[in-house]
Amino acid sequence: MSVLRLSLYRIRRNRMAIIRAVIAFFSMAAVFLLLSRTIKTTTRSTSSDGESPSLISSLLSPDSQHDTPVETHPKTRTMSANEAVVQLSAKDWRLFHALNPVMKGWGDRGLAVKLEAQEDRDRAKELFKTGAFDVFISDRISPNRTLPDARPYECSKVQYPTRELGSASIVIIYTNEIWSALVRTIWSVWNRTPDPLLNEIILVDDFSDKPELKAPLDKYLRYYFGDRVRVIRLAKREGLIRARLIGARRARGEVIVFLDSHCEVTVGWLEPMMARIHEDRRNVVCPVIDVISDKTLEYFAGNPYYFQVGGFTWSGHFTWIDIPEDAAKKAPTRAVVSPTMAGGLFAINREYFFEIGSYDESMEIWGGENLELSFRVWQCGGRLEIHPCSHVGHIFRDYHPYSFNGKDTHGVNTLRTVMVWMDEEYQKYFFMHRKDLQRVAPGDLSERLALKDRLHCKSFRWYLEHIYTEDKFIYDKNAKAYGFVRNGISNLCLDNLNREEDKEHNLGLYICAPDRPRDVWTNQVFTLT
Repeated sequence: MSVLRLSLYRIRRNRMAIIRAVIAFFSMAAVFLLLSRTIKTTTRSTSSDGESPSLISSLLSPDSQHDTPVETHPKTRTMSANEAVVQLSAKDWRLFHALNPVMKGWGDRGLAVKLEAQEDRDRAKELFKTGAFDVFISDRISPNRTLPDARPYECSKVQYPTRELGSASIVIIYTNEIWSALVRTIWSVWNRTPDPLLNEIILVDDFSDKPELKAPLDKYLRYYFGDRVRVIRLAKREGLIRARLIGARRARGEVIVFLDSHCEVTVGWLEPMMARIHEDRRNVVCPVIDVISDKTLEYFAGNPYYFQVGGFTWSGHFTWIDIPEDAAKKAPTRAVVSPTMAGGLFAINREYFFEIGSYDESMEIWGGENLELSFRVWQCGGRLEIHPCSHVGHIFRDYHPYSFNGKDTHGVNTLRTVMVWMDEEYQKYFFMHRKDLQRVAPGDLSERLALKDRLHCKSFRWYLEHIYTEDKFIYDKNAKAYGFVRNGISNLCLDNLNREEDKEHNLGLYICAPDRPRDVWTNQVFTLT
Protein backbone atom coordinates (compact mmCIF):
# COMPACT_ATOMS: atom_id res chain seq x y z
CA MET A 1 0.00 0.00 0.00
CA SER A 2 2.83 2.41 0.88
CA VAL A 3 4.53 1.57 -2.42
CA LEU A 4 1.33 2.46 -4.32
CA ARG A 5 1.04 5.81 -2.51
CA LEU A 6 4.65 6.63 -3.28
CA SER A 7 4.10 5.88 -6.98
CA LEU A 8 0.99 8.07 -7.12
CA TYR A 9 2.91 10.90 -5.39
CA ARG A 10 5.72 10.71 -7.94
CA ILE A 11 3.23 10.72 -10.81
CA ARG A 12 1.51 13.83 -9.42
CA ARG A 13 4.88 15.57 -8.88
CA ASN A 14 6.08 14.77 -12.40
CA ARG A 15 2.77 15.91 -13.83
CA MET A 16 3.05 19.27 -12.03
CA ALA A 17 6.63 19.68 -13.26
CA ILE A 18 5.53 18.99 -16.82
CA ILE A 19 2.68 21.49 -16.50
CA ARG A 20 5.05 24.14 -15.10
CA ALA A 21 7.51 23.49 -17.92
CA VAL A 22 4.79 23.81 -20.54
CA ILE A 23 3.56 27.07 -19.00
CA ALA A 24 7.11 28.44 -18.89
CA PHE A 25 7.71 27.45 -22.51
CA PHE A 26 4.60 29.21 -23.79
CA SER A 27 5.32 32.26 -21.63
CA MET A 28 8.81 32.55 -23.13
CA ALA A 29 7.39 32.10 -26.61
CA ALA A 30 4.88 34.88 -26.01
CA VAL A 31 7.60 37.22 -24.75
CA PHE A 32 9.83 36.38 -27.74
CA LEU A 33 6.95 37.03 -30.16
CA LEU A 34 6.17 40.36 -28.50
CA LEU A 35 9.81 41.44 -28.67
CA SER A 36 10.06 40.40 -32.30
CA ARG A 37 7.03 42.47 -33.19
CA THR A 38 8.41 45.42 -31.25
CA ILE A 39 11.78 45.20 -33.00
CA LYS A 40 10.11 44.85 -36.38
CA THR A 41 7.88 47.84 -35.72
CA THR A 42 10.83 49.92 -34.57
CA THR A 43 12.89 48.93 -37.62
CA ARG A 44 10.12 49.67 -40.08
CA SER A 45 8.96 52.96 -38.57
CA THR A 46 12.12 54.91 -39.31
CA SER A 47 12.66 58.60 -39.59
CA SER A 48 15.32 60.34 -41.62
CA ASP A 49 17.81 59.34 -38.97
CA GLY A 50 16.89 55.70 -38.53
CA GLU A 51 14.18 55.29 -35.89
CA SER A 52 10.70 56.61 -35.19
CA PRO A 53 10.59 60.39 -34.70
CA SER A 54 9.10 60.02 -31.24
CA LEU A 55 11.84 57.64 -30.13
CA ILE A 56 14.64 59.85 -31.41
CA SER A 57 13.00 62.93 -29.90
CA SER A 58 12.76 61.23 -26.53
CA LEU A 59 16.39 60.11 -26.72
CA LEU A 60 17.48 63.64 -27.63
CA SER A 61 15.56 65.20 -24.73
CA PRO A 62 17.54 66.38 -21.67
CA ASP A 63 15.66 63.92 -19.44
CA SER A 64 18.27 62.09 -17.36
CA GLN A 65 16.30 58.84 -17.16
CA HIS A 66 18.40 55.81 -18.15
CA ASP A 67 21.54 57.98 -18.15
CA THR A 68 23.52 55.66 -15.88
CA PRO A 69 26.97 55.15 -17.44
CA VAL A 70 27.40 51.70 -18.95
CA GLU A 71 30.80 52.18 -20.62
CA THR A 72 33.54 54.73 -20.03
CA HIS A 73 36.13 54.23 -22.75
CA PRO A 74 36.23 52.84 -26.28
CA LYS A 75 37.89 49.55 -27.10
CA THR A 76 38.86 50.82 -30.57
CA ARG A 77 41.77 53.12 -29.66
CA THR A 78 44.31 54.10 -27.02
CA MET A 79 43.42 57.14 -24.94
CA SER A 80 45.92 60.00 -24.74
CA ALA A 81 47.45 60.98 -21.41
CA ASN A 82 45.54 64.26 -21.05
CA GLU A 83 42.24 63.00 -22.39
CA ALA A 84 39.15 63.21 -20.20
CA VAL A 85 37.13 60.04 -19.72
CA VAL A 86 33.87 60.06 -21.66
CA GLN A 87 30.99 58.06 -20.25
CA LEU A 88 28.22 56.67 -22.42
CA SER A 89 24.88 55.69 -20.97
CA ALA A 90 22.31 53.18 -22.19
CA LYS A 91 20.36 56.13 -23.55
CA ASP A 92 23.40 57.26 -25.56
CA TRP A 93 23.80 53.81 -27.06
CA ARG A 94 20.13 53.65 -27.96
CA LEU A 95 20.35 57.04 -29.68
CA PHE A 96 23.46 56.11 -31.67
CA HIS A 97 21.76 52.91 -32.78
CA ALA A 98 18.59 54.79 -33.68
CA LEU A 99 20.58 57.19 -35.84
CA ASN A 100 22.52 54.41 -37.56
CA PRO A 101 20.58 51.10 -37.24
CA VAL A 102 23.16 48.98 -39.07
CA MET A 103 22.00 45.93 -41.02
CA LYS A 104 24.78 43.36 -41.09
CA GLY A 105 26.42 43.05 -44.49
CA TRP A 106 24.62 45.95 -46.15
CA GLY A 107 26.98 47.79 -48.49
CA ASP A 108 30.05 45.73 -47.58
CA ARG A 109 32.83 45.81 -50.19
CA GLY A 110 31.06 48.84 -51.61
CA LEU A 111 28.30 46.72 -53.11
CA ALA A 112 24.89 48.13 -53.98
CA VAL A 113 21.95 47.75 -51.61
CA LYS A 114 18.62 47.10 -53.30
CA LEU A 115 15.45 47.26 -51.25
CA GLU A 116 12.97 44.45 -51.82
CA ALA A 117 10.11 45.23 -49.45
CA GLN A 118 7.65 47.77 -50.83
CA GLU A 119 7.34 49.31 -47.38
CA ASP A 120 11.09 49.95 -47.33
CA ARG A 121 11.06 51.43 -50.83
CA ASP A 122 8.23 53.77 -49.91
CA ARG A 123 10.05 54.92 -46.80
CA ALA A 124 13.30 55.36 -48.73
CA LYS A 125 11.54 57.51 -51.31
CA GLU A 126 10.16 59.71 -48.56
CA LEU A 127 13.56 60.14 -46.90
CA PHE A 128 15.47 60.79 -50.12
CA LYS A 129 14.56 64.47 -50.13
CA THR A 130 16.17 65.03 -46.71
CA GLY A 131 19.67 64.29 -47.99
CA ALA A 132 19.39 64.16 -51.79
CA PHE A 133 20.53 60.53 -51.59
CA ASP A 134 19.06 57.31 -50.19
CA VAL A 135 19.12 58.05 -46.48
CA PHE A 136 17.24 54.84 -45.63
CA ILE A 137 20.05 52.72 -47.09
CA SER A 138 22.82 54.97 -45.79
CA ASP A 139 21.52 54.70 -42.22
CA ARG A 140 21.73 50.90 -42.39
CA ILE A 141 25.26 50.68 -43.77
CA SER A 142 28.05 50.27 -41.25
CA PRO A 143 30.19 53.36 -40.65
CA ASN A 144 33.13 50.97 -40.98
CA ARG A 145 32.07 49.25 -44.17
CA THR A 146 34.71 47.67 -46.38
CA LEU A 147 35.51 49.16 -49.79
CA PRO A 148 37.26 47.91 -52.92
CA ASP A 149 40.83 48.93 -53.68
CA ALA A 150 40.23 51.23 -56.65
CA ARG A 151 43.89 51.98 -57.40
CA PRO A 152 45.99 50.62 -60.25
CA TYR A 153 47.74 47.46 -59.09
CA GLU A 154 51.13 49.16 -59.30
CA CYS A 155 50.14 51.68 -56.62
CA SER A 156 49.96 49.00 -53.94
CA LYS A 157 53.67 48.30 -54.48
CA VAL A 158 54.80 51.88 -53.84
CA GLN A 159 56.33 52.43 -50.40
CA TYR A 160 56.03 55.92 -48.91
CA PRO A 161 58.19 57.26 -46.05
CA THR A 162 55.16 58.19 -43.97
CA ARG A 163 57.17 59.52 -41.02
CA GLU A 164 58.96 62.01 -43.26
CA LEU A 165 55.94 63.48 -45.05
CA GLY A 166 54.58 65.66 -42.25
CA SER A 167 51.02 65.52 -40.98
CA ALA A 168 47.65 66.58 -42.33
CA SER A 169 44.62 68.34 -40.94
CA ILE A 170 41.47 66.97 -42.56
CA VAL A 171 38.88 69.78 -42.81
CA ILE A 172 35.26 68.74 -43.36
CA ILE A 173 32.43 71.27 -43.71
CA TYR A 174 28.81 70.30 -43.17
CA THR A 175 25.42 71.84 -42.67
CA ASN A 176 22.61 69.55 -41.49
CA GLU A 177 24.40 66.54 -42.96
CA ILE A 178 22.83 63.11 -42.51
CA TRP A 179 24.34 61.49 -39.41
CA SER A 180 25.24 58.18 -41.06
CA ALA A 181 26.97 59.86 -44.02
CA LEU A 182 28.98 62.18 -41.79
CA VAL A 183 30.21 59.53 -39.35
CA ARG A 184 31.02 57.15 -42.22
CA THR A 185 33.19 59.90 -43.73
CA ILE A 186 35.00 60.34 -40.43
CA TRP A 187 35.48 56.61 -39.83
CA SER A 188 36.83 56.05 -43.33
CA VAL A 189 39.50 58.71 -42.74
CA TRP A 190 40.28 57.34 -39.28
CA ASN A 191 40.58 53.73 -40.44
CA ARG A 192 42.52 54.29 -43.67
CA THR A 193 45.00 57.02 -42.74
CA PRO A 194 48.43 56.07 -41.34
CA ASP A 195 48.72 57.41 -37.82
CA PRO A 196 51.85 59.53 -38.45
CA LEU A 197 50.03 61.39 -41.23
CA LEU A 198 46.85 62.21 -39.31
CA ASN A 199 47.27 65.29 -37.17
CA GLU A 200 43.56 65.93 -36.67
CA ILE A 201 40.12 65.96 -38.22
CA ILE A 202 38.40 69.34 -38.05
CA LEU A 203 34.64 69.44 -38.51
CA VAL A 204 33.16 72.85 -39.24
CA ASP A 205 29.43 72.92 -38.55
CA ASP A 206 28.00 75.66 -40.75
CA PHE A 207 25.06 76.54 -38.50
CA SER A 208 23.27 73.17 -38.47
CA ASP A 209 20.02 72.99 -36.52
CA LYS A 210 19.64 69.22 -36.23
CA PRO A 211 19.79 68.38 -32.51
CA GLU A 212 21.70 65.12 -33.04
CA LEU A 213 24.57 67.12 -34.62
CA LYS A 214 25.13 69.03 -31.40
CA ALA A 215 25.75 67.43 -27.97
CA PRO A 216 25.18 63.82 -29.14
CA LEU A 217 27.75 64.21 -31.92
CA ASP A 218 30.23 65.78 -29.50
CA LYS A 219 29.88 62.85 -27.13
CA TYR A 220 30.16 60.31 -29.96
CA LEU A 221 33.32 61.93 -31.31
CA ARG A 222 35.00 62.31 -27.92
CA TYR A 223 34.24 58.72 -27.05
CA TYR A 224 35.60 57.17 -30.22
CA PHE A 225 38.25 59.64 -31.38
CA GLY A 226 39.24 61.69 -28.37
CA ASP A 227 40.85 65.07 -29.01
CA ARG A 228 41.97 64.27 -32.57
CA VAL A 229 38.54 65.15 -33.94
CA ARG A 230 37.43 68.71 -33.23
CA VAL A 231 34.14 70.45 -33.99
CA ILE A 232 33.95 74.17 -34.74
CA ARG A 233 30.36 75.46 -34.65
CA LEU A 234 29.57 78.68 -36.48
CA ALA A 235 27.15 81.20 -34.98
CA LYS A 236 25.61 81.99 -38.37
CA ARG A 237 25.49 80.51 -41.84
CA GLU A 238 28.79 81.33 -43.53
CA GLY A 239 28.69 79.04 -46.55
CA LEU A 240 31.24 76.52 -47.76
CA ILE A 241 33.93 79.03 -48.75
CA ARG A 242 34.16 81.00 -45.51
CA ALA A 243 33.59 77.89 -43.40
CA ARG A 244 36.59 76.25 -45.06
CA LEU A 245 38.67 79.32 -44.33
CA ILE A 246 37.69 79.16 -40.66
CA GLY A 247 38.69 75.50 -40.51
CA ALA A 248 41.95 76.13 -42.37
CA ARG A 249 42.96 78.89 -39.94
CA ARG A 250 42.55 76.48 -37.02
CA ALA A 251 44.54 73.70 -38.72
CA ARG A 252 47.79 72.52 -37.12
CA GLY A 253 49.04 70.08 -39.76
CA GLU A 254 51.60 70.98 -42.41
CA VAL A 255 49.05 70.00 -45.05
CA ILE A 256 45.34 70.81 -45.22
CA VAL A 257 43.07 68.26 -46.86
CA PHE A 258 39.56 69.44 -47.68
CA LEU A 259 36.83 66.81 -47.92
CA ASP A 260 33.08 66.91 -48.36
CA SER A 261 30.91 65.44 -45.61
CA HIS A 262 29.55 62.54 -47.70
CA CYS A 263 32.78 60.87 -48.81
CA GLU A 264 34.57 57.59 -48.16
CA VAL A 265 38.33 57.39 -48.57
CA THR A 266 39.99 54.16 -49.68
CA VAL A 267 43.21 52.40 -48.72
CA GLY A 268 46.34 54.39 -49.54
CA TRP A 269 44.41 57.57 -50.26
CA LEU A 270 46.57 60.13 -48.42
CA GLU A 271 50.17 58.95 -48.82
CA PRO A 272 50.59 59.80 -52.54
CA MET A 273 49.16 63.30 -52.13
CA MET A 274 51.37 63.99 -49.12
CA ALA A 275 54.41 62.70 -51.00
CA ARG A 276 53.84 65.06 -53.93
CA ILE A 277 53.45 68.05 -51.61
CA HIS A 278 56.59 66.96 -49.74
CA GLU A 279 58.48 67.03 -53.05
CA ASP A 280 57.26 70.55 -53.86
CA ARG A 281 55.06 72.60 -51.53
CA ARG A 282 53.52 74.33 -54.57
CA ASN A 283 51.89 71.10 -55.71
CA VAL A 284 48.13 71.08 -55.10
CA VAL A 285 46.97 67.48 -55.36
CA CYS A 286 43.51 65.98 -55.85
CA PRO A 287 42.45 62.34 -55.56
CA VAL A 288 40.64 60.47 -58.28
CA ILE A 289 37.01 60.98 -57.33
CA ASP A 290 34.99 57.78 -57.58
CA VAL A 291 31.20 57.79 -57.68
CA ILE A 292 29.11 56.53 -54.78
CA SER A 293 25.59 55.99 -56.05
CA ASP A 294 22.99 58.27 -54.52
CA LYS A 295 20.40 55.52 -55.10
CA THR A 296 22.12 52.33 -53.85
CA LEU A 297 25.28 53.61 -52.10
CA GLU A 298 27.34 51.40 -54.40
CA TYR A 299 31.00 52.37 -54.67
CA PHE A 300 31.92 52.43 -58.37
CA ALA A 301 35.64 51.69 -58.54
CA GLY A 302 35.71 51.65 -62.33
CA ASN A 303 38.76 51.09 -64.52
CA PRO A 304 41.80 51.97 -62.37
CA TYR A 305 43.77 52.94 -65.48
CA TYR A 306 41.21 55.40 -66.75
CA PHE A 307 40.31 58.68 -65.11
CA GLN A 308 39.62 62.25 -66.11
CA VAL A 309 41.14 65.62 -65.32
CA GLY A 310 39.39 68.93 -64.81
CA GLY A 311 38.45 71.51 -67.41
CA PHE A 312 35.98 74.37 -67.68
CA THR A 313 33.31 75.72 -69.98
CA TRP A 314 33.02 79.30 -71.15
CA SER A 315 29.81 79.51 -69.13
CA GLY A 316 32.00 79.24 -66.04
CA HIS A 317 31.31 75.64 -65.04
CA PHE A 318 33.68 72.84 -64.15
CA THR A 319 33.78 69.91 -66.55
CA TRP A 320 35.75 66.68 -66.97
CA ILE A 321 38.31 66.05 -69.73
CA ASP A 322 39.28 62.59 -70.93
CA ILE A 323 42.93 61.59 -70.98
CA PRO A 324 44.14 58.73 -73.20
CA GLU A 325 44.05 55.41 -71.34
CA ASP A 326 47.35 54.30 -72.88
CA ALA A 327 49.00 57.44 -71.51
CA ALA A 328 47.76 56.62 -68.01
CA LYS A 329 49.01 53.04 -68.30
CA LYS A 330 52.53 54.19 -69.17
CA ALA A 331 52.94 55.75 -65.73
CA PRO A 332 50.11 54.43 -63.51
CA THR A 333 51.69 55.69 -60.28
CA ARG A 334 52.50 59.24 -61.41
CA ALA A 335 50.39 62.31 -60.81
CA VAL A 336 48.80 63.89 -63.88
CA VAL A 337 48.47 67.64 -64.40
CA SER A 338 44.91 68.97 -64.37
CA PRO A 339 43.86 72.41 -65.71
CA THR A 340 41.17 72.72 -63.01
CA MET A 341 39.78 70.81 -60.06
CA ALA A 342 36.29 69.91 -58.92
CA GLY A 343 37.06 71.70 -55.65
CA GLY A 344 35.51 69.47 -53.02
CA LEU A 345 38.49 67.22 -52.36
CA PHE A 346 42.12 68.30 -52.47
CA ALA A 347 45.33 68.60 -50.45
CA ILE A 348 47.49 71.71 -50.19
CA ASN A 349 50.41 72.86 -48.06
CA ARG A 350 48.94 75.02 -45.30
CA GLU A 351 51.46 77.86 -45.56
CA TYR A 352 51.29 77.88 -49.35
CA PHE A 353 47.48 77.99 -49.22
CA PHE A 354 47.57 81.31 -47.40
CA GLU A 355 50.55 82.66 -49.34
CA ILE A 356 48.64 82.47 -52.61
CA GLY A 357 45.50 84.03 -51.18
CA SER A 358 43.51 81.08 -49.74
CA TYR A 359 39.92 81.73 -50.87
CA ASP A 360 38.27 84.91 -52.06
CA GLU A 361 36.41 85.90 -48.88
CA SER A 362 34.01 88.10 -50.83
CA MET A 363 32.56 85.03 -52.50
CA GLU A 364 29.23 83.86 -51.10
CA ILE A 365 28.18 80.38 -49.89
CA TRP A 366 29.23 78.04 -52.73
CA GLY A 367 30.25 77.91 -56.38
CA GLY A 368 33.03 79.26 -58.57
CA GLU A 369 35.71 79.01 -55.89
CA ASN A 370 37.15 75.87 -57.48
CA LEU A 371 37.86 77.54 -60.84
CA GLU A 372 39.17 80.67 -59.12
CA LEU A 373 41.67 78.63 -57.09
CA SER A 374 42.58 76.51 -60.13
CA PHE A 375 43.37 79.52 -62.34
CA ARG A 376 45.25 81.22 -59.50
CA VAL A 377 47.42 78.20 -58.69
CA TRP A 378 48.51 77.79 -62.31
CA GLN A 379 48.87 81.48 -63.18
CA CYS A 380 50.78 82.29 -60.00
CA GLY A 381 53.47 79.60 -60.14
CA GLY A 382 51.83 76.52 -58.64
CA ARG A 383 50.87 73.17 -60.08
CA LEU A 384 47.55 71.33 -59.94
CA GLU A 385 47.49 67.52 -60.18
CA ILE A 386 45.30 64.46 -59.88
CA HIS A 387 47.00 61.39 -58.43
CA PRO A 388 45.89 57.97 -59.75
CA CYS A 389 47.03 56.24 -56.54
CA SER A 390 44.64 58.27 -54.40
CA HIS A 391 40.94 57.38 -54.62
CA VAL A 392 38.06 58.89 -52.66
CA GLY A 393 34.40 58.02 -53.17
CA HIS A 394 31.85 60.83 -53.21
CA ILE A 395 28.06 60.80 -53.23
CA PHE A 396 27.14 62.95 -56.23
CA ARG A 397 23.75 64.53 -55.60
CA ASP A 398 21.40 65.92 -58.23
CA TYR A 399 20.48 68.89 -56.07
CA HIS A 400 21.43 70.60 -52.82
CA PRO A 401 19.19 69.75 -49.85
CA TYR A 402 19.76 73.25 -48.47
CA SER A 403 19.02 76.71 -49.84
CA PHE A 404 21.19 79.59 -51.06
CA ASN A 405 18.71 82.22 -49.87
CA GLY A 406 17.53 82.86 -53.42
CA LYS A 407 20.95 84.03 -54.62
CA ASP A 408 22.81 82.91 -57.74
CA THR A 409 25.98 82.50 -55.72
CA HIS A 410 27.67 80.38 -58.37
CA GLY A 411 27.04 83.04 -61.02
CA VAL A 412 28.27 86.02 -59.01
CA ASN A 413 31.27 84.12 -57.64
CA THR A 414 32.22 83.06 -61.16
CA LEU A 415 31.83 86.66 -62.32
CA ARG A 416 34.45 87.67 -59.74
CA THR A 417 36.72 84.90 -61.02
CA VAL A 418 36.35 86.03 -64.63
CA MET A 419 36.96 89.71 -63.89
CA VAL A 420 40.17 88.97 -61.97
CA TRP A 421 41.79 86.00 -63.70
CA MET A 422 40.64 86.15 -67.33
CA ASP A 423 42.15 88.63 -69.77
CA GLU A 424 39.62 91.05 -71.22
CA GLU A 425 39.76 89.39 -74.64
CA TYR A 426 38.45 86.16 -73.06
CA GLN A 427 35.86 87.67 -70.73
CA LYS A 428 33.49 88.19 -73.66
CA TYR A 429 33.08 84.41 -74.06
CA PHE A 430 31.77 84.17 -70.52
CA PHE A 431 29.25 86.95 -71.12
CA MET A 432 28.07 85.24 -74.29
CA HIS A 433 26.69 82.57 -71.98
CA ARG A 434 25.85 84.75 -68.98
CA LYS A 435 24.24 87.85 -70.44
CA ASP A 436 22.31 88.14 -67.18
CA LEU A 437 25.56 88.95 -65.35
CA GLN A 438 26.69 91.80 -67.60
CA ARG A 439 25.07 94.43 -65.39
CA VAL A 440 25.69 92.68 -62.07
CA ALA A 441 28.24 94.30 -59.77
CA PRO A 442 30.94 91.77 -58.80
CA GLY A 443 31.83 93.67 -55.65
CA ASP A 444 35.18 95.14 -54.68
CA LEU A 445 37.95 93.40 -56.64
CA SER A 446 40.83 95.61 -55.57
CA GLU A 447 42.24 93.19 -53.00
CA ARG A 448 42.26 90.25 -55.43
CA LEU A 449 43.77 92.33 -58.24
CA ALA A 450 46.48 93.53 -55.85
CA LEU A 451 47.17 89.89 -54.92
CA LYS A 452 47.55 89.08 -58.62
CA ASP A 453 50.11 91.86 -59.02
CA ARG A 454 51.98 90.96 -55.83
CA LEU A 455 52.37 87.31 -56.87
CA HIS A 456 53.47 88.31 -60.40
CA CYS A 457 50.86 86.03 -61.92
CA LYS A 458 50.81 85.16 -65.60
CA SER A 459 48.04 86.00 -68.07
CA PHE A 460 45.06 83.87 -68.95
CA ARG A 461 46.44 83.59 -72.48
CA TRP A 462 49.53 81.91 -71.00
CA TYR A 463 47.26 79.53 -69.09
CA LEU A 464 45.41 78.53 -72.26
CA GLU A 465 48.61 78.08 -74.26
CA HIS A 466 50.65 76.16 -71.67
CA ILE A 467 48.28 74.37 -69.30
CA TYR A 468 45.21 73.44 -71.31
CA THR A 469 46.99 70.65 -73.18
CA GLU A 470 43.78 69.83 -75.05
CA ASP A 471 43.17 72.91 -77.18
CA LYS A 472 40.44 75.00 -75.61
CA PHE A 473 37.86 75.86 -78.24
CA ILE A 474 37.77 79.63 -78.75
CA TYR A 475 34.84 80.73 -80.87
CA ASP A 476 36.51 83.34 -83.07
CA LYS A 477 40.05 81.92 -83.21
CA ASN A 478 41.34 79.71 -86.03
CA ALA A 479 37.89 79.64 -87.61
CA LYS A 480 36.84 79.97 -91.25
CA ALA A 481 33.88 82.11 -90.24
CA TYR A 482 32.29 83.38 -87.05
CA GLY A 483 29.09 85.31 -86.36
CA PHE A 484 25.38 85.32 -87.27
CA VAL A 485 23.69 83.51 -90.15
CA ARG A 486 20.97 85.92 -91.29
CA ASN A 487 18.42 85.95 -94.10
CA GLY A 488 18.37 89.53 -95.31
CA ILE A 489 14.83 89.32 -96.70
CA SER A 490 13.01 87.62 -93.81
CA ASN A 491 15.31 88.95 -91.08
CA LEU A 492 15.39 85.45 -89.59
CA CYS A 493 18.57 84.04 -88.06
CA LEU A 494 19.71 80.51 -87.36
CA ASP A 495 19.03 79.87 -83.68
CA ASN A 496 19.79 76.96 -81.34
CA LEU A 497 16.45 77.60 -79.58
CA ASN A 498 18.04 77.61 -76.13
CA ARG A 499 19.38 74.08 -76.43
CA GLU A 500 22.66 73.08 -74.79
CA GLU A 501 25.63 73.71 -77.04
CA ASP A 502 27.48 70.50 -76.13
CA LYS A 503 24.75 68.25 -77.56
CA GLU A 504 23.67 67.56 -81.13
CA HIS A 505 20.31 69.01 -82.16
CA ASN A 506 18.54 70.57 -85.11
CA LEU A 507 18.75 74.35 -85.49
CA GLY A 508 15.73 76.56 -85.91
CA LEU A 509 14.93 80.05 -87.16
CA TYR A 510 14.16 83.03 -84.98
CA ILE A 511 13.85 86.76 -85.52
CA CYS A 512 17.24 88.42 -85.47
CA ALA A 513 17.45 90.77 -82.51
CA PRO A 514 18.44 94.19 -83.87
CA ASP A 515 19.67 95.40 -80.51
CA ARG A 516 21.63 92.30 -79.61
CA PRO A 517 25.26 93.37 -79.02
CA ARG A 518 27.81 91.36 -80.93
CA ASP A 519 29.50 88.48 -79.10
CA VAL A 520 27.26 88.52 -76.03
CA TRP A 521 24.62 85.91 -76.76
CA THR A 522 25.11 82.36 -77.99
CA ASN A 523 21.73 81.40 -79.43
CA GLN A 524 22.53 82.95 -82.82
CA VAL A 525 26.33 82.98 -82.77
CA PHE A 526 28.10 80.23 -84.71
CA THR A 527 31.61 79.20 -85.69
CA LEU A 528 32.50 77.49 -88.98
CA THR A 529 35.59 75.31 -88.56
